[in-house]
Amino acid sequence: MLDRICPAAGRHAYCLFTLLCIFAGVIPAHAQMVITSPVSNQVMQRNASGAASISVTAYAHYPYTRISATLIPIEGNAHTAQEQLLEADQLTQGFLHTAFTARTGWYRLKLTGTATNGITDSAIVARVGVGEVFLIAGNSNAMGLPGLGAKDASSNVISFNAINKTLNNENITVAPDGPMTVPSFEALKSSSNIFPNGETSWYWGELGDLLFQRWKTPVLFFNTAWAAANSENYRDAASGKDAYNLYVGKYWPNRQPYSNIVNTMRYMTSLTGVRAVLWAHGENDAQLRFNEAQYFDGIRTLIQNSRRDSGYNIPWYIARNSASNQMKDPYLPVLNAQNRLIALPAFNAFQGPYLDTIQIPRPASAHFENVPGGIQGLTLAAAAWNRSLADTAITRTVPLQPAYALHTGVTPARVYPGAAFDLPFTITGNAPVTMQIAAELLDAQGQFVAQISIGNTSPLKIRIPAEVPDGQYLIRLTSSNPAMPGSVSQPVYVERSARAIEYVNTIGLRNAGNTIHVAWAVAPAPGLASMTVQRTTDGLHYIDLETLPAPSAGSSGVFSFADADSGSGTIFYRIKMVYDNGAAAYSTIVTAFRDGAPAPWTVFPNPVTQQQFYIIPTSETDVTCRLFDAAGREHPVQTSSREAVGLVSVRPRYPLPAGKYILQITWDGQTSSRNVVFN
Repeated sequence: MLDRICPAAGRHAYCLFTLLCIFAGVIPAHAQMVITSPVSNQVMQRNASGAASISVTAYAHYPYTRISATLIPIEGNAHTAQEQLLEADQLTQGFLHTAFTARTGWYRLKLTGTATNGITDSAIVARVGVGEVFLIAGNSNAMGLPGLGAKDASSNVISFNAINKTLNNENITVAPDGPMTVPSFEALKSSSNIFPNGETSWYWGELGDLLFQRWKTPVLFFNTAWAAANSENYRDAASGKDAYNLYVGKYWPNRQPYSNIVNTMRYMTSLTGVRAVLWAHGENDAQLRFNEAQYFDGIRTLIQNSRRDSGYNIPWYIARNSASNQMKDPYLPVLNAQNRLIALPAFNAFQGPYLDTIQIPRPASAHFENVPGGIQGLTLAAAAWNRSLADTAITRTVPLQPAYALHTGVTPARVYPGAAFDLPFTITGNAPVTMQIAAELLDAQGQFVAQISIGNTSPLKIRIPAEVPDGQYLIRLTSSNPAMPGSVSQPVYVERSARAIEYVNTIGLRNAGNTIHVAWAVAPAPGLASMTVQRTTDGLHYIDLETLPAPSAGSSGVFSFADADSGSGTIFYRIKMVYDNGAAAYSTIVTAFRDGAPAPWTVFPNPVTQQQFYIIPTSETDVTCRLFDAAGREHPVQTSSREAVGLVSVRPRYPLPAGKYILQITWDGQTSSRNVVFN
C-alpha cells in the first residue's frame, strides 16, 4: 500500500486540504508554490508599440535550487515565449518577484521549481492579457440596465464581475468612498456586472468584441457610470460636497458619483493601466434645460479634479449626447459644451461618438435597447463607439501604464489582535525616489478593513488593530502620490486566543520513497536564533531531528528536512522556534499517515490518551463538535482547524475521567456521531 501524507500547506491559498491528497498520496503540483499577482484574466494596458509590463509576485514553500518563470503565448498569440530564472536570494527567502515585457495577446504564466532531490513543482496563472483597458463613466445609458438585450461578449472581453453599490430604503444609491476591494476578472457575459457600477454587459461587451476583431487585443472594462447624475452632481461631488438627486429629493452620500470614479483610478486602472475614460452622458442635463456654461464647467471640474485627486492624467473620449425619449431632438447647449471640452487646448480630451441619432425615439425603457425583431440600439451604440476609437484617434492618445510594482513579502501564519510584526516588501520598476507606503488590512473577501501601517522603508512595522474579530485576513500595500496598489499577501489568521505570533507561514510534508520531506517557510521573526524539526508518534513526546539557523535578520526563509527514519503509524511534525532570550514557540503540526489514512470524520487516536484527539474533515469547512458522556451530560470542548494542517483538533476544556463518550460532529448542515474512549 502506498504511503499517505497530508497535503503540504493546509489553510493557505491554492494549498487547501483535500481528501484526494490523503487517499492518493498526491500533492497538487502547485501546492508548494503560490502566485498572487497577476490574477487570471487580468489585462495590462499596452503602450504605443503594443507592449506592457506584467509584474509577478509569488511565494515558494519549498527550498528549490532553481525557479524559472515562463510567459507562454496562447490562443493564437504568435509572439515568442519568454523564460527567466529567479535570483538565488529570492529562492532562499521564499519571496518571488519578477516582471516580463510582453506584446499584445493572451499568455499563460508558469513558475517551475526544481530541487536537488528531483522534486519539481509548478504554479500557473492560466490567462494574462496585454491589450486595451477602458474606464466608462456617465449616466444610466452608459451604466446599463438588465433586460434590455445586452449580449454575451467573447472570452476576449473581460470585466471584474462585481458592484459596490446598494439601493437603500429611501431609493438612494449608496456606494462607499474608501480603498476598493481586490479585483478578480472573468469573461464579460450579458448578465455580468462591470465593477464598480455597471449592470450587464450593456453595449460595452459588443464594443469590446469589435475592438478585438480590429486589433486582436484583449479588452478590459471598468464602469463607474451613475444613474440620474447630471453635470451639477459631478461638479459638486468632485468639489468635496455630497450631490443632490433631484429625482428622489435626497443627497447621495460619500461624494458619489465622483468617489467611484477617482477610487477606480486609484485602485483599478492604476494597477492595470488604462487607455482612456469613455464618457457617455448628457440626457439628464438636456431634460433639465441646463445651459452650456453649466455643463461645460461641471464636466471640466470633474475631469480636472479626477486627475488631481488620482494623480493620473488619463485621456477622456467625450461622446456628443443629449437626446432622449423625453427630448427627441438634439439639445445644442449640451452638445456645444461637449464640443468645447473636446476642443480645449492641452486638455487631453478627444471626440467620442455622436449618439443623438441612435434609436430615436427611444423605447419605453428610455435607454438604448436591442429590441427583439426591432432596432438594435445597443449594437448601434457599440458600432458608433467603435468608429470613434479609430486607429487614427487611438494613436493620438497616450495611455497610462503602471510605472512600478509593489511586491508584498512573507507574512506570519497566525497573529492576535494588537500584535506587531515586520513585513518586508520590494519595489520593481521606475518608482519615485520618495514615496509613502500604507499597509491595508483586508478581510478574506478582499474588502478594506483598516490601515495598519505607513512608512517608506522595508520592512514596514505592522500592527493588527486590537478590535478586529477572529478570522482570516489579507494585507495589501498601497503607495501614494499617485496611488498604486501592490500585490496582496497570503492569508494571515487573527485569533484572539493566540498567545504568540506564529511566524511559520506554511509547513507541509511530501513523500519520496521511504523518506518524508518536511518543508516550511518562515516570516521575518525578530530575535529568532534557531529552528528545530521535531517529531512525535504519540502526540505528546517530541524528539529533536535537526536544528537549523534562523534566516538573516529582517528576512523570510524557506527550509526543509528529509526524515529517512520516520517509522510507521501516525507521525506528527512541528518546528520549534527558539529565540535569543531563550523563549520557545511552535508551528502548526503537520501529520503523516504511514499505514493508511483514517476514513473521513474518523476520530484518532481512539482511545484518547492525552486529552486531545483529531478529526479528518472532507474539506476546509466550519466544524462544530459537542461531547457527551454516557449519561447524556455535555462536556465543553475546544476545536481548532489551525493547530494541525488539514485536521480538526479537539480537546475538552476540563480534564475528563476515563470512560466512553459520544462526539457529535456538525458540518455543512450535516450531523454525525462517533464513539470516543478516554483512557
